Amino acid sequence: GASSVVQLSGTGTTTATAQLQVGATSLAFGNVPVNSTATLPLTLTSSGTAPVTVSSAALSGTGFSDSGVSIPVTLNPGQTVTLNVQFDPTTAGAVTGKLTISSNSSTGATIQVQLTGTGAAVQHEIDLTWQAPASSPDPVAGYNIYRSTGSGGSFTMLNGSPESQASYTDSVVQSGKTYVYEVKSVDANGVESSASNQITLSVP
Repeated sequence: GASSVVQLSGTGTTTATAQLQVGATSLAFGNVPVNSTATLPLTLTSSGTAPVTVSSAALSGTGFSDSGVSIPVTLNPGQTVTLNVQFDPTTAGAVTGKLTISSNSSTGATIQVQLTGTGAAVQHEIDLTWQAPASSPDPVAGYNIYRSTGSGGSFTMLNGSPESQASYTDSVVQSGKTYVYEVKSVDANGVESSASNQITLSVP
C-alpha cells in the first residue's frame, strides 16, 4: 500500500516560576544596650526562572525596623538584595517580633522571619582617683569619700570604713544625674582632715 510521511514539528515550553528565597527564618540580636542599635542582614534572593516581586515587608515588635531595600522591589532570576533589620531597644527586657515578607513567589506568598532581642540596661559608674598627700605630719591611714547630688546639697559618706587606696568606684549612679565628690583623709585615730577640692561629674 502507499505510504505517506507527515513532517511534525513542535517547541517544548517550560513555565517560568517566580521564587523568593530568604536567607534566614529567624534573627537573634542577643543583648543590645538600651538606646543603641544592632543590625543584622537578611538576604532576599530570586531563585526561580522568572522575576519575583516583593510587595511588602511588615514588621511587628517594639524596637524593630528595616532599611536598605525600597519595597516593593522586583528581583530578576539570580538577583539578591540585602535587607538590614535593626533592633533599637528603648527599655530593658526581652522583645520578640516578626518580619512578614509578601511576594508572588510560587513557594508561598508570605514568609515569616522570627525576631528576638533583649534590651540590656546600661550600668554606669564613676571611677575616682586622687593623689595621696606628699608629706603629712599626721600619717594618713585611709580616706573617706563624700558625695552630694548637686550644688548646695549636703554630702553623704559613701564608704563604710576608710579606703586604704587612693581610688574609689561609685557604681550607684544614675544616667543623666550630676554628682559632686570630695575626699577627706583619716589618721590612725579616725580623725578626718579638711575636705579636698571638690570635683563635679555628670553621668551620660
